[in-house]
Amino acid sequence: MLLAKAMGLAAFASVWVLANRWVGDYWVPGIGQVTARFWQELLAGKLLADLWATSQLLMAGTAIGAVLGCALACMLRLSARLDAMMQPFITAIMSIPKLGLVPLLVLWFGTGWAPKVMLVALTVLFIVFSLAYAGLVTVNPRLTMTARVFGATPLQLTRHIVIPSVLPFIFTGLQVALPWAVSAALVAEYLAAKVGIGHGIEEARQLSDSVGVYYGIVLATILVLLGNGVLSIARRFAIKVQP
Repeated sequence: MLLAKAMGLAAFASVWVLANRWVGDYWVPGIGQVTARFWQELLAGKLLADLWATSQLLMAGTAIGAVLGCALACMLRLSARLDAMMQPFITAIMSIPKLGLVPLLVLWFGTGWAPKVMLVALTVLFIVFSLAYAGLVTVNPRLTMTARVFGATPLQLTRHIVIPSVLPFIFTGLQVALPWAVSAALVAEYLAAKVGIGHGIEEARQLSDSVGVYYGIVLATILVLLGNGVLSIARRFAIKVQP
């Protein structure tokens, strides 16, 4: 596994070097230039400040979106009538590009923290909802019926059958949503932020600083990889027993 990852990283670096030699530094800056920018920004304290600002936005929006997505899935599964009534509207809302809502959110809520968190939350909400809803559908009815026969309470059914059945779907939803959530956070920071990875990319774009743009893209990629690693570790601890 580690060998395969190393080979993939080496292949990526090789393509980057070849692209740099082919089209030049303006279009594809060299790896050394981007690495030097990382060191420069780290010494200046900007790297950690931007990473922390975007991470805060990502964590807050993801937490809100995940909770609301799970709650919506549970609410619809508990009421067949509500489910049938709401599904067309949810499908319609899911089809709206979430990044296209940025101007509207800024118009409604200004340029503070709220619209940025809401954009990330909306991006995560419907992905987690879809997976959580699918997980609830897969809960084994025979297993729950047998547990009821043996006197299991609703709380025990939820704890020992429903949650273990749905957790893998929720974690999958979070892992699928993570890159989209980072993209939403960056777009929000492009338009209304004074700190963060997205703000840094937009600032570099305005200055025609291609090294700065690539630095921001690589930093955002590192954030996605870190987030995915955290979710993988949490998944191993949370999902130990299947019902």
